[in-house]
Amino acid sequence: MVLMKRKHEEFKIKKSVYGDGNKLVRGFIIGKSSSGPIYLGTLKKPKWRLTHLPVLMAVKSVEVSDSALLQREAIVLSNLHACPYIYQWFGEETMTGDRNRIIYNLLLEYGSSGTLADLIKKSGGEGFPESDVRRYTRHILEGLDCVHSCGYVHRALKLENIIIVPIITGTGTEYIAKIGDFGLAKRAK
Repeated sequence: MVLMKRKHEEFKIKKSVYGDGNKLVRGFIIGKSSSGPIYLGTLKKPKWRLTHLPVLMAVKSVEVSDSALLQREAIVLSNLHACPYIYQWFGEETMTGDRNRIIYNLLLEYGSSGTLADLIKKSGGEGFPESDVRRYTRHILEGLDCVHSCGYVHRALKLENIIIVPIITGTGTEYIAKIGDFGLAKRAK
């Protein structure tokens, strides 16, 4: 167990037992999802010109035999790639872990600001300015509109599944709320 800091907050994290992939070095557990732990992944060759991957990613990893939810999430995310309010899917990879276990990895956008649940907890009951509430609500509703327009239902929408992603603009940093964790999503009938 290692102690790390994120935005002036200390938290305990566990090291991955799965090892590293072909494209990335798997770091510590940064969260959890319906399918299992989420790791911080760092690109092995960040200056490689042919990569479409960011230097830091969120990586969901499970043994292939337990990967049905992650594979379903990959299919859903591949159909939602055009929406700016859904976290980005960068692909998937399989690798051999310790004891020759085959591991399935889902490579996702990393929200360094945590989740909406994290922000509420950090506010200490003070809440957010109304402008932030309006902005995050708009992002979530536009994300849901995209999900529904593509014929899916999320089925696990909660504060812990709203990822806050900082975007650097010409005037400073803007925070975007993005919907994540599509492991339980289904096609609408």
